Amino acid sequence: MFFSIKTIALIASTGLIGSTSAAVIEERGNSLCNQRNYGAQGYPWQSYSTPGSFCSPQKPSNNKYWKQIPFWDGGDNVRCSGKNKNNYQVCKGGNKHTKLPKGCNPPHRKGGKGGKGKTTTAAPAATSQAAPAASSAAASSASAVSSAAAVPSADAASSDAASSVADASTVTSAAPAASSAAAIDPLDDPVCELNYQVTYQNYTMVAPNGVWAGLTVGSATQDASYMTYTLATSVDDCLRACDQIEGCVFVNSYFDRNDEEAYLPKHTPGLITCAMFSTCVGTEKNDNFGGQDDPNTIENSTGYCKSSACVAA
Repeated sequence: MFFSIKTIALIASTGLIGSTSAAVIEERGNSLCNQRNYGAQGYPWQSYSTPGSFCSPQKPSNNKYWKQIPFWDGGDNVRCSGKNKNNYQVCKGGNKHTKLPKGCNPPHRKGGKGGKGKTTTAAPAATSQAAPAASSAAASSASAVSSAAAVPSADAASSDAASSVADASTVTSAAPAASSAAAIDPLDDPVCELNYQVTYQNYTMVAPNGVWAGLTVGSATQDASYMTYTLATSVDDCLRACDQIEGCVFVNSYFDRNDEEAYLPKHTPGLITCAMFSTCVGTEKNDNFGGQDDPNTIENSTGYCKSSACVAA
């Protein structure tokens, strides 16, 4: 077996020579954590981009496009068995919990008792397959609100949490009122998914230009702290992948629909795009509204910030 110079350098730096099989060494040398943006090509807000991996147990298709996308291999965790593992925070129990963005007034549970703790919400459901109607912005806005309210739940508790988030989503595209921000501490009674706080759900805006100009459409995050993006069948898979990336603290999940290119992995109906960032980003950076260079739409754009508020006391 022949090794690349990068692979040989990795072997020398991790002290793997003489202690690990050649096959395992080669796997680590070519792992996603050693590739730019963990194998993702371009940015998720670019029409020609491709995800770095698929982080759910089973791919939905075996066509030629899917064969080019590997399964998520654990990211930085593949380096945690070497002598260098103490250099990586993710090898020592995961990333540190971070603060919420400044001015963030994320969704809260209704009728909660307050205090820190875990509250798991249901994963966002696939929204209607119809493209945004050109009839009116009001109709599109109503459809987006209806989609948020239709999020399924596994039990009554998570149903209440999802309902709370859906209510908050109807006003996320506007700046939160100062009185509301003062009355409720975002860290006191949060809506959580695993150890991430939901900072917004089903974010929408009126498209200023492009294919959907003047219509209310979903909008996703664009930010310089972008790290990679992957595809998944559940939000929890997105968040677990972020846990395994050194420095990843924020995930923006959404459906990236393009009916004309539904054969491509990133536009496969029902699959979630998981864009990952090293900074918890506020909605002021949600300006990827789709339709800017092709007729795609962003649906159910939701933000998850790794937060100490979502760790059980």
